[in-house]
Amino acid sequence: MTAVEDVSDHPRLLERLTLECPNSVQMLQSCHSLARYTCLMHALGFTEKPEYIEIAEHGFQDVYAGPEFAHWLIDKSLLAEISKDRVEDRSLVFYFSKGRLKHAGVLLASGRVISKWGTGHLFEHELFEIPMQYGDEARFFGGLSYGQAILNFADFALDRMK
Repeated sequence: MTAVEDVSDHPRLLERLTLECPNSVQMLQSCHSLARYTCLMHALGFTEKPEYIEIAEHGFQDVYAGPEFAHWLIDKSLLAEISKDRVEDRSLVFYFSKGRLKHAGVLLASGRVISKWGTGHLFEHELFEIPMQYGDEARFFGGLSYGQAILNFADFALDRMK
């Protein structure tokens, strides 16, 4: 489904997938243009935030909230990894494949996840009700306030300039 770029086809494709493979995935409405944000931008609350846009569009090469930024946060111990039994509402869940980040979402108190799939929609789903290419390992991190996340992103952008 995520390989289909025409996001208007996603509801139909999800319906067909659910008939073939029962699941509890629910498509959510986004108040933002789907093309303007990534899964990590959503998870960190960066979507359509002026501070994020100013840093990302300031002319730095390849500076956006993507896998490199997530690995930078982890490598610098700016995100606190937590065990599954210590997760709380709004904890972050990062999905990995072979040690590399592939996807990010926000864990709800119910244990379900909200995440943005590729260029497509926001979905609410169970922990591993995700496309296979999004990884086979889930790791949990304490939530990061928007203020701290945007400061970290600014530092990341400066590091990329060096």
